[in-house]
Amino acid sequence: MKGFGLLEMLAALAVFAVGCTVLLVAFGQATRTLEQVRASDHLSLVARSLIDARRDQRWVPGDSQGSSDGVQWRLRVSREPGSATLLPLLRIDLHVREGTRSLRLSTLAVQAQADLDAQR
Repeated sequence: MKGFGLLEMLAALAVFAVGCTVLLVAFGQATRTLEQVRASDHLSLVARSLIDARRDQRWVPGDSQGSSDGVQWRLRVSREPGSATLLPLLRIDLHVREGTRSLRLSTLAVQAQADLDAQR
């Protein structure tokens, strides 16, 4: 007899089906991961834009909030305690949220004493 029998063909088909199933699951997971990365990148870009837009302005201690590109944000600026130097530190906390995803960022900024005195 030449060629493959029915059992060999069915076994080969079963192995092929299992391989395709594994690939489909892997591609599905990769798609979900890419969507999560895209959403996180969007939140990061909005947060960076908010900080960059205020970079040349004086930071005023207090809270502010708003929305941008469908993303809600809350900004809190506070003075860091114990900073008795000529250039006091300000803590900047930014919370951005879009649907169920959220991102919290914190940084420190130095503001000239003259700018702080002008705010009083």
